[in-house]
Amino acid sequence: MSVLYRLDWLVPVVRSPLLSYALPISVALAVLALGCLVRLPEWRQLQQLEQAQGRQLSEEQEAKTARVLASESIREATGEAELELLDHRWRLAAGGDISDLLDQLAASGHAHGLHFEQLDVQEEVKMPGFRRTPLDVLVVGRYASLRMWLDDWLGQVRLLRAGDLYLASAAGKPGLLRLRLRVNAFQADGPVPEPGSLALTPARADVLPPVLDPFSAWSTRVAREGLANVPLAQLEMVGSLSRGLEYQAVLSSAGRLYRVRAGDALGRDEGVVSHVGERQVEVRERLFVGGRWRERSTLLTLRKGVDREVREDDERLDDVADVGRAADAIDGRATSSG
Repeated sequence: MSVLYRLDWLVPVVRSPLLSYALPISVALAVLALGCLVRLPEWRQLQQLEQAQGRQLSEEQEAKTARVLASESIREATGEAELELLDHRWRLAAGGDISDLLDQLAASGHAHGLHFEQLDVQEEVKMPGFRRTPLDVLVVGRYASLRMWLDDWLGQVRLLRAGDLYLASAAGKPGLLRLRLRVNAFQADGPVPEPGSLALTPARADVLPPVLDPFSAWSTRVAREGLANVPLAQLEMVGSLSRGLEYQAVLSSAGRLYRVRAGDALGRDEGVVSHVGERQVEVRERLFVGGRWRERSTLLTLRKGVDREVREDDERLDDVADVGRAADAIDGRATSSG
């Protein structure tokens, strides 16, 4: 009787609607929790497997991205190499042919006062993608002119490769040298468009004459100084000075004033001042033109340009001495006559 009395309080609880709903839910949650505890190791294993697959996919994606970037880099490098190849192929002949090269050779040699004794164009040799044409050149001139001509002609945009070179004194022609040269010219197979890099090619500096001539006697290997190393076209007469009946000319070069008198060396072509007047200076130059020594008379007039007259000298010009004194630079301003 006492036991029944003690359980009487459970009757309202059992008959409670809340308990009737909560009890099945609790049982279900308990079963679910138990199932989770049982399946948890398997789920963890599946999770680790998925994570490993995810990492593998990420690595594969990164590798593919790297290959794509490498492929793009290779394509860019290939494009640049193709442009560079077209550039070099165009520079084989610089848009010209052998006839253009020969015209340029003749003009360049004439500008430096050289005489071509022989010019042979050999049979071209076909190479993969281009052709090579050997040229045999035999030219006579002074050492300084030959040196400047070689630097000028072989230093052009067109590809020229000098092979055998032989330089010796020209028999019967004092002061002249005979140069025998083998030059290889090239030509691309087929037309090549002009490259855009040509616009970025820097301009060549002026070719300066050599200071010494290794083929001259040791006593004459003296560096030409002052106005003896300045072209006459770069000189201007700005005035004159008189001492009695003798005149001295005042010349301007590169912003400096120089005083010259008869007998002074002037210009690069072995020029010597032969006469100084009130308004002009006469310079006698010695040039090798057309295979012969010629003498040229150059007049520098007051505030005017250069007036030249070239004539053949029937006398023995080879015996003319290289006379002259270095022109003296003057610090003060000269008073212009007239």
